[in-house]
Amino acid sequence: MNLSTNKLFFILLVFNIISVAAQETFSDNFSSVSYSNNNGSQNWSTDWLEYNDNNNPANGYISINDNELRFRYIWSENIRRSADLSPYYTASLSFDWRTNSLESGETLAIQVSSDGTNFTTLDTFAGTQSGTFNQDISAYISSNTTIRFRKGGNDWSGNDDRTYIDNINISTTSVPQTDTDGDGIIDVVDLDDDNDGITDEEEYCSSINASFLTSSDVGERSIVINHSDTGYLRLDFSSMDNSFQLDINGTTVHPSVLEFENGALDAGDEYFVFQSDGSFINQPWVANSNGIPRLRLIVNEFGEINLYGSRNTTSTSLELMEAQGGTPFNTIAWVPGNNNTFTLTNQQGPGPEGFTGELFASSICDTDSDGISNHLDLDSDNDGLYDIMESGVLDEIGVADANNDGIIDGAISSSGTNGLFNSIEDNDTVYAIFSYTILDSDSDGNYDAYTLDADGDGCRDVVESGFTDDNDDGYLGPDPFIVDANGLVTTGSDGYTTPSDNDSNATYDFREFGSVPTITSQPINVTTCPGCTTTLSASVTADQLQWQYYNGSSWENLIDSGLYSGTATNTLTITNPTPNQNNFQFRLITSNDSFVCGTTISDTASLMIRVNTVVSNRRITYRVNKN
Repeated sequence: MNLSTNKLFFILLVFNIISVAAQETFSDNFSSVSYSNNNGSQNWSTDWLEYNDNNNPANGYISINDNELRFRYIWSENIRRSADLSPYYTASLSFDWRTNSLESGETLAIQVSSDGTNFTTLDTFAGTQSGTFNQDISAYISSNTTIRFRKGGNDWSGNDDRTYIDNINISTTSVPQTDTDGDGIIDVVDLDDDNDGITDEEEYCSSINASFLTSSDVGERSIVINHSDTGYLRLDFSSMDNSFQLDINGTTVHPSVLEFENGALDAGDEYFVFQSDGSFINQPWVANSNGIPRLRLIVNEFGEINLYGSRNTTSTSLELMEAQGGTPFNTIAWVPGNNNTFTLTNQQGPGPEGFTGELFASSICDTDSDGISNHLDLDSDNDGLYDIMESGVLDEIGVADANNDGIIDGAISSSGTNGLFNSIEDNDTVYAIFSYTILDSDSDGNYDAYTLDADGDGCRDVVESGFTDDNDDGYLGPDPFIVDANGLVTTGSDGYTTPSDNDSNATYDFREFGSVPTITSQPINVTTCPGCTTTLSASVTADQLQWQYYNGSSWENLIDSGLYSGTATNTLTITNPTPNQNNFQFRLITSNDSFVCGTTISDTASLMIRVNTVVSNRRITYRVNKN
């Protein structure tokens, strides 16, 4: 949370809405002569299993001696153990090792597999030395993640060729199971974590939309895009001919290049097909006729990756895709608060090559710095207006907030499997599209819910809504303020009610650009006589007009009476003034109903009382009534 030097925030946090990733371990420190030790917080799914040895931990070429797993004189002997890592989104493998007398070409290899059959060598150990191994194995997360030790090169030639392994540990981080809005969909897969009618993706900030259009048939080409503090990425291809790779901060999204055209597999490529039936996408190089992307790759806040495709050029939906060989995607490590670099490469191939699309990168943010991220905050800018009100979703048919809690009524039971209210989406999928447009009243690129002046008229939303801003900072209530677990200000004297529409035109004032009136012709001084009638006037168009006079110490509003009329118009009529009103000063106050942040005040005009006829006799002057 960012705290300014002049503002102190008090935040009430409720434990069950904080998304905390749980860490679990699968360990074996070989403290007993057994292949079934479980020394971590979770149990392995299998014991250690020997192959081509006697499967006895007490003796053989592979055994447990002096609290270590020992290998000696290894030819075909190997050992493996499996763990169910499917509930987790990161995993790392570590252990201590030491070798003795392994000659040139003799090594012990550590391998990993996601299916228990196809193994990848992570490292090998040789010579007479020791060390600690530690490596990310998130790419191999599955229900059958398996590690294996075996020789990595030549047969070991002597009985003194040995390697010792100890303190094997797989450390994992699980996807939080938090369900903030209680709709039965955990936040990590819920498109709208707080049920305010705005998807989490739209509630992220510091976003970029980088479109790319790369010419075809020019060989391999790459595009580099940078973004700070990324926490979410969506990559849409409108066309793909016919393979690509995306590198994020030095890690590719998949161990292989992603190939989509059947029959075009090159070295280092892997086919990607629809998960449901294993079929290929049809003509990925032709754009979809209804605007849906041909491919969509999403990297979520936990670095997990999913790929979707539109099966045909006329498809109206996206479907989940996977590597044909089952190789999982890598897990991306975002760099909070720092630069993230995306390198998108279109590989050279035997036929036409090209791709077009858009990369959307964003960060999980907290617009009002109150400690509640926007996607969990029901008032993301602390102006006393619910996000559900500022978004415009309440204008949609079937959407209501009758109990005034900032959450769509019925969202818990009517948000389907993706957590987004059914009435405002085109389908109940992870790639659902809004059926309404989120309001950006002044079209400045910032949604009303995340700016303190939605209509850009210089009058802040909290004031235009009729609420109290005690210190003129744009936030509801005083400074410091307190927010609850939903990000709502609890120290204000009002707020979170229907906002003002002072001109009764069915548009809330905070959405309607307003301004103070302009006076094009100012009132001027007038001279009249006692008992006569005169006027003061100004040229102005305004919703409210009020004439005032100066009583010697302050300005006082005039009301229609025997002496004054037209006090609420642009022309003030003064009837039968008396001599004691000589040099009275008057002015006109003007304002517009939809703009409560200012008035326009006219110039001051004076009333002078004079008789019309003067008779002079030598040095004596007489003032007489003209009649």
